Amino acid sequence: MLKKTKYLLNIVPLTKIPLNREPFFCYFSTENISVGSLVSIPFSTRIIEGIVVENNARTKISPTQNLKNIDKILEKDFLTSQQIALAEYLSVYYFAPLGTVLKNFIIKITKAKIKTTEKNKQKTPNPPTIDLTLAQKKAVNAITQGAEKNKSLPYLLYGPSGSGKTEVYIHSILKLKKHDSQNQFLVLVPEKTLTPQAMERYGDYFNPAEIVLFSSSLKNSDLYSNWQNIKSGKAKIIIGTRMSVFAPFKQLALIIVDEEQDMSFKQWEKTPRYDARTVAEKLAKINDCKIVFGSATPSIASFYQTQINKRQLLKLPELELKNLKKPPLTTTIVDMRKEHWIKNYSCISKKLKAEIAYALKNGLQSILFINRQGMSAFSICNNCKTVLRCPNCDHALIYNNFGNYKCPSCSYISPVIPECSKCKKIIFKNIGLGTQKVEKEINALFPAAKIFRIDTENAKEKDFHKKIYQKISQGEADIVVGTQMITKGWGFPKMSLIGIIDADNMLALPSWNTQEKAWQDLMQISGRVSRPGAIFPGTVIIQTYHPENKLFKSVSEKNYINFYEQELSDRKILSYPPFNKIAKLIFQDYNKKKVDLETEKVYQLLIFADNRLKVTAPQDCFSAKIKGKFRKQLIIKFDSFLEKKIAAILGSLSSGWIVDIDPISII
Repeated sequence: MLKKTKYLLNIVPLTKIPLNREPFFCYFSTENISVGSLVSIPFSTRIIEGIVVENNARTKISPTQNLKNIDKILEKDFLTSQQIALAEYLSVYYFAPLGTVLKNFIIKITKAKIKTTEKNKQKTPNPPTIDLTLAQKKAVNAITQGAEKNKSLPYLLYGPSGSGKTEVYIHSILKLKKHDSQNQFLVLVPEKTLTPQAMERYGDYFNPAEIVLFSSSLKNSDLYSNWQNIKSGKAKIIIGTRMSVFAPFKQLALIIVDEEQDMSFKQWEKTPRYDARTVAEKLAKINDCKIVFGSATPSIASFYQTQINKRQLLKLPELELKNLKKPPLTTTIVDMRKEHWIKNYSCISKKLKAEIAYALKNGLQSILFINRQGMSAFSICNNCKTVLRCPNCDHALIYNNFGNYKCPSCSYISPVIPECSKCKKIIFKNIGLGTQKVEKEINALFPAAKIFRIDTENAKEKDFHKKIYQKISQGEADIVVGTQMITKGWGFPKMSLIGIIDADNMLALPSWNTQEKAWQDLMQISGRVSRPGAIFPGTVIIQTYHPENKLFKSVSEKNYINFYEQELSDRKILSYPPFNKIAKLIFQDYNKKKVDLETEKVYQLLIFADNRLKVTAPQDCFSAKIKGKFRKQLIIKFDSFLEKKIAAILGSLSSGWIVDIDPISII
């Protein structure tokens, strides 16, 4: 009697498995299940999901092989071979368990479909008649054809705000789509606030039925429907945030990473702490497609890649069109110390107040940028000057306009009347500025103005990004107060004034790339005015207590090369990226003594592993306690020659450690 064929499957459970063991487990199945299928499996005492990564048919089973059978098949061929290859790369590069990485590729299966309105079905593209400049045509030709000797290299499209980078992206897609109508194109944007404008711009050139959004802002049914359309090849233009690198592309031809300098491409809250820019470059290699990084303020690392011939530089000059003039831009640096001399203690200088009044009088729009949300930076006891802190974290509580104090690191919200931890008094003084404080101040100064606030707090509202974009573009907003979410991408013809409320705050954090981030944010927010098609000349006002800082002068002069060369020189001396890689290791536990002992043990292990390694001694994190856990960190600087040695050590770390490769900050 023939024995029934059984299939031996290697399955990666979608859970955390230690890095020092194989990430998959063996199971039996009576059905031949393809690699990439989503299944449920018995794992320990529970039933969890897993991905099949290997399939071996067996007709004879040894009695000693006491393997479990799979529970059931959830969906065959759920992930593509390219997705599995990308997941394996992420697991190795970011020292993250493969099962944890694969979770990012899994979309909740739902039977609901997106309802397409009759209006959208009937809508046809209505592309504007724009003649590309010579520089734009050269960029399009380079991207779509490529120099033979540098065909596989990524591109960096560098041009000032309003120089026509989006037109280069669109016409590159048009050309590649004409060559093969089945091609797919991924357009990565750093913020959800940029997706409505991107959908609108690309919708002018392409059939809306071929364009899908891939972002966490979508409800599950819409996200799954878009996921299916990408997998089937029906979706041709995929516009999304960092999570869209995990989509199941069928025939990917081009990846565009817009605003490539933006730190929002980095996932820093949970494992894997991936950078979508790095992942996108690997995705391009796996799919054998081209990739373009675009920015008006390229990251130091990206521009350096062009200098050592690892990326091709495509430059766009200021856009000058006969029928689309670009008005001049004036940048003014306001010394806030002098404001105090004239008894003005408001966060709005006299100059900025006058410019806002002028904009309102002429029906123009303004943006006020402050890189912190809430009503203040922190609060201190009026009696003993103790900082009011979260009882679960080491973080200072931030006062908000609901009348209580909130922790930015956890969900803790204080009572309406909190007590000082030291003297038990109940009166506190709020120090510093936040978006809510600026909004309140502007409301008092201009009560008739239509003011909108954009920060993480109110961006949680349903369809917030789409609604706020429509309101601003339709002229329903006079003044927009926001964080870095508003610094890039947007272009509104009536936007004429930028006020940078607290420029010094951008330079306050002691990290290796603070200067770069500040320069980029200041240049990006300045680029929201004086764009081609703008009605009035643009004005940028930088408020600071340190007007002598060279960074502000560099911003006013728009001299990227000078800034780049100085920053690169400083980093070379200190062995920071792009000359070395950085890994940040954080250990956290409820027991402080255990944290001290564990971080010291790993520190000793690292410094004796190789004398070429540069390792900082264990130190408290900037937030030394979060959700009741104490936290210490080590910073490692290393070059490519030491990667294997580092990998062996990091792969053996115990649970409780967080490994952050290429961190956006070292504090």
